[in-house]
Formats: sequence, structure tokens, C-alpha cells
Amino acid sequence: MAAVVVLLSVCRSMSAADVVHIVQKTDAPSIEREAAHELAHLFERLFVDVTAEVVESPQAHSAATVFVGSPVTNPDLVHHFPNWPAVSDQGIVIQSNSDQRIYGVGGGSPAATLWAVYELGHRLGIRYLPRGDMYPLEKKPFTLIGTDIVMEPQLRTRTWRTINDFAIGPESWGIDEHRTFLKQLAKLKFNRVMLSVYPWQPFVKYEFGGVTKSTATHWFDEQFPVDGDTVGKKVFGGKHLFENPDFAGLTSAEERLAAGQRHMQAIIDTAHELGMTIGVSIVACEFPLEFQKTLPGSQVARQLKNLTITPAGDQGPNDSLLRKLVATKIRAYLDTYPTLDRLYVSMPEFPEWGQHADEGLKLLKERGLSDEFTVEKLEQLAADRTTIVSGDRGRQAVRGNIVGLAFFSALFDDPALLRRADGKSVELVITSIDPALYSVLDQVVPSGAGTLNFVDYTARRSADNQAVIAQVPADKLSSELIMTLADDNVGILPQSAMKSLGALMTTIKRQGWSGFSTRYWVPGELDPAVYFLGRSSWEKELTAEQSVLELWTTATGNAAAAERLWKASEDLEKATDLIDRHEIGFTFPVPGMLMKHYNSAPIPEWWQEANDAYTDYMTELYRAQGAIDGDAAPILFYYAKRGEFALEYLAAVKAVKEAGIAKAAGDTEKAVEHLEAALEQTHNCINTLADVARDQSDRGVIAVLNAYAWRPLQAEYQKMAEAE
Repeated sequence: MAAVVVLLSVCRSMSAADVVHIVQKTDAPSIEREAAHELAHLFERLFVDVTAEVVESPQAHSAATVFVGSPVTNPDLVHHFPNWPAVSDQGIVIQSNSDQRIYGVGGGSPAATLWAVYELGHRLGIRYLPRGDMYPLEKKPFTLIGTDIVMEPQLRTRTWRTINDFAIGPESWGIDEHRTFLKQLAKLKFNRVMLSVYPWQPFVKYEFGGVTKSTATHWFDEQFPVDGDTVGKKVFGGKHLFENPDFAGLTSAEERLAAGQRHMQAIIDTAHELGMTIGVSIVACEFPLEFQKTLPGSQVARQLKNLTITPAGDQGPNDSLLRKLVATKIRAYLDTYPTLDRLYVSMPEFPEWGQHADEGLKLLKERGLSDEFTVEKLEQLAADRTTIVSGDRGRQAVRGNIVGLAFFSALFDDPALLRRADGKSVELVITSIDPALYSVLDQVVPSGAGTLNFVDYTARRSADNQAVIAQVPADKLSSELIMTLADDNVGILPQSAMKSLGALMTTIKRQGWSGFSTRYWVPGELDPAVYFLGRSSWEKELTAEQSVLELWTTATGNAAAAERLWKASEDLEKATDLIDRHEIGFTFPVPGMLMKHYNSAPIPEWWQEANDAYTDYMTELYRAQGAIDGDAAPILFYYAKRGEFALEYLAAVKAVKEAGIAKAAGDTEKAVEHLEAALEQTHNCINTLADVARDQSDRGVIAVLNAYAWRPLQAEYQKMAEAE
């Protein structure tokens, strides 16, 4: 493939009010046009007295002339760099000629050209984060000397997962917020998007057996009123209900399905405009409850609110009715969204049809699985491991996976199932296969499919299972690892996993994996982690500590502040790990999230350790933030206020626990006193977050805290006060 280049004819010195002309052909690819305008914006923000203009042809008296394109789209470029390096479609090149007057910036595709522009920005001092760009504190005279590079990615697939579930995550984001976020990810050279959707959400409509999908809801059909006595309601702008803004006021299934299709198509279009490919991830064998009568013998899935059905004893891997229902669902997504590039098919989290495991394993062996494996051997591997899904749950999971893989292998024998309306086929990726099957992934997935692999719920737990990761035959099939940046089980509190992510990135690069996909809910303080993933995907030996120190030293101009911020990262990761080790699910955003602590059990010792770690985290942030100026200052202030929020929430949890102990001891007066303290701390923590709420996830956390913490706590306080 011909390298796409951006060429810069640069004078050695520039006078005041110089104009840089960026030359682009009128028929240039749209992504190249975006690159040209980004380059113009970048120059004007970085350099003193520079005006940048995008023009169709070179202009006289230009201080610098920038040619955007490739030898194909802009033939005048060929003679400038006859020995331009050969790169892949993702390769990036920034080079100068021998006299340092002509520069080339580009890559092996239009998308790579856009990345090259952002890489140039990075090398000139801009730091791109999901929350925004941090520019150098002062403008400098125009120069591009010293930016020569040739880069190829260490990991070719860099995937961002979005939509998800829960009001605290991107399921609550409107399209404007998605667009803004995806553009920031493009600056970090993410090149894939995965839309993780669920059967009860309003994104697709299909009919089977005389039943039409009518379930069209968000966050497990929960409702979050934000009027009346809602704490922190100023962030909701007078609204009565917390909603995704693209669905506000829509009540009927038809209205919500239509809005859902507009919403998801807009995300797909945005990804393509930024040079990203995009796919949808579905749990193919789960369906809304209305389809239960079309699949006799199926059963309700054991999940929040029990909104779906799954195959059960009456459906085996060769069940023709189930195959037709699954195929109908898949075709509905591919027909509704005809420009999708990829289909991710996920194994059920709690598989229920493991009784067909012997039959499933036989079918897999007929397709090439080694004869050495038995159901009993695989069950034992799953039971003995140290991940959360082990023991009896591990046995159940691997049995269900055997059946599921046998089912999918037969299902995708039909190539028409994955064919788009334009005749092209989407790429198939099988996700969340049980780790007991890792060593034989290439033998059990459908022909031509890749894998997206989930080891455990948190990055720390995954990093502790390096031996499991090493079993994946990454040299035989495309393999991506799920990187958990923030776990919904750990919950709503600030989280960090920098060291664990660093260990995982080192592992998959050394073992030749194709890349990763993220997992998170609240974006919160994830900027350094996302920045690290983006840079580490291109730099072979980059560590998490090096990444954090480089990020904040460059952004703040203050090495001492950067050291504090690395210490803050360590403190936050310590708090995250304490919760993960001792009580995963500690602030899981579901009913009872606070009042589950209202019992007579002693206060765990680790609570004080976590409180101390969050205190140290917040203190380091305030110290660093107070010593800097520029774009980093408001970002660090936001993190610090979220640190305050965490401490106030922990104080509320402790007060609830003390109230439960007092109540069990028969001391109603003391219980009421502690409940009053819990109310004050809950009120404080919500208002602290409201003071700096910046996005729908922050507002979602506030809505959830009102529903699952503030109001239940109020009700118990009133009941106990009356009893007193």
C-alpha cells in the first residue's frame, strides 16, 4: 500500500504573523481532510504568531507549505521523498530531508495520517486525554526539527468498549458525548470500537414465531427520579427523571427502538469518520422475556431484574429452533446496522445448558478438537483455578462453554449469516470463552474467528493469572485481552489499575497478541490509564510509572508535581486492590449498595486501610494541583474532589455499619445517632460530586446514590427515630 503522507516545506526562521498554507486536493479522502484541519488547529495553538490556512494549491510568500495526502491523492509529493519508508497500513512516518527544510508526516492509510498528525502534536508537547487536550503552558516559535520517526504499532488492535449497562456508564451518554469521547480516543490512536449491548436495550427489533421484540429499556429497567428531595439535583437541570438525553421523554417501545437505532447508527458513523472500525457485541443466546413462549423449555436467566431467557435442558447444541432464533437476532443487527465491521458473540456469563456438555464435546472433537480432553478434565481445570469463576461456578461455566462453542461452530458454517447487504462479510469474534479452554482456542472457535478473552473481573486478578494468559495460542488466531480499567463490582468509587495494566500490556506484547479491549463504567480518573494504553501500544518497553511521570511532567512543566501524581496513582491503586481483595461488590451500583452494610458484623480492619489510601490519594492531588497552572489544573482538581467524595462515602458506610451494630445490641438511641451521621456523610458525598460533575456518568452516579443510598437510608432513619 502506498504510504499516505503530510509534507511540510518549512523555513528555518519565521517572522511575525507568518502564514502556513496547508495544501489539500479537493478530492482527498475525508479523513485526510480532517487531518489537514487538525494540523492547522494544532499549529495555531502551539506556535507564536502563526496563522494556518487550508488551501487547494501552494500560495506565494508562504512561511511554510504543507501538502496533505499521498502520492496517489497528491502526485506532487513523489519527488520530495523518493525513499519514503515502507510501512504497514498502520505505520506512521515523520521525516525531514537532508537540509532540514522539508518535512513529511503521514502513514500507510488515511487513518494513519490522522494519527501521524496527533503524534506530531504529542511530540510538540500536547497531551491527549479522554477528558480533553493539555497544551504546553507557553507558545513557542515555529519549528518541527527533532520530530523524525518511523513507528509501527506493537499491538494492532486497540479497542474501546462502549454503551455497556448501568446508569453510571456510557449507556447513559447521548451521541454528543460519545462523539467527543471517540474523537479523543482517535488522538490516542485507538482504532476499534465495540458496542456492548444487551437483549433488553432499545437498539434492535426482530420478530420470531409470531412474537415481536417489545422490550426497549435502559439499565435493567430501573427508574431514577431526580426531582423532589434529590440531593445534588442541580446537575440535572430541572429534569424529573435521569435519562439518556437521546431518549428523554420517550415512553413507548416503538419510540425508544427508533431512537435507539438513530443513537447507535450515529456512533457507528462517528467511528468510521475517525478511521475506526466498529462492531457490536451481543449475548447471542439470550433474549427478552417475550420470546420465552417461542422457545419451549427455556428458562429465565439469573441476572439483575431477570429480564432475559436462556437455553436450558430442552435445547442442545443441535437444536434447530434455537439456531433459527439466534440467526434471526444476528441478522436483525446486521440488517439494521449495515455498515458494521465486526460481530462479537459472547458466551453467557451464567450458562444454564451444561447438561449437554458430553454431546457438545463430541461435536467439537468431530471438528478437530484433540481427543485428550474430557468434560471431567476441563471441569477440574475450571474448578481448581484461582479466578472468581472457579469451584462449582467454574464447572458450570466450562460445561456451558463447551455446549455454546459446539452450537456456534455449527451455526456459523453458513457464511450468509455474516454477510452484509453490500456483499461484504463482517469479522466474527468470540468473546469470554472459559479460560479452561484457552490452550485449544484455535480448535474450538468457528473457522476464521478471532477471540476476545476475559480472564477475571479486575486487572489485578487478571495480572495474577499470567500462566493462564500464556496458554492462549496467539500465534494461531487473532487474540485480544479484556483490560478492566474500572470494575462495576468494585463500584462507583475512584479506581486505578496502572501497575496491573502495565504487567498485562507487557505480557500480551511479548506473547504476540493482536491487542486489547477496554472494560469500565465510570470514566472518572481513568485518563492516565487510557493514555498509557494508547502509548504502550506503540512503545515496546513503556512502563506504567514512566507513562504517568512523562504525562504529568510534560503537561504541568513540574517534575515534582509529576512525582506526587505517581504517588497518588499508587495510593489509588492500593485502595482499589483492598476493595478487590476483601469485598468485591463493595459499591456495586444496585439496590442495597449502602444498606447491605447495616448489620451487626464487626467493622473490617481493611476499611481503615482503604480510607487511609484514599486520604493519601486526595492529599497528593491537592498538593500537585496547587503547584501548577494550565490545562492540567482543572483535571487534577476534578480528581481531588472525587477523592473527597470517596472519603465521605466511606464515612457513610462506616456510620451505617455502626448503626447496625448498635441496633443489634438493642441501643436504638445510638443507632439513630449513627444513622444521622450516615445521612450527613451521604448528603455530603453526593454534593461533593455534584460540585464537579462533568458528564452523564457523574450524573448517573448521583442518581444511583439517591436511589440506592440516600432514600433507603432516610427511610430507615425515620423508622428508627419513630421507634426511639
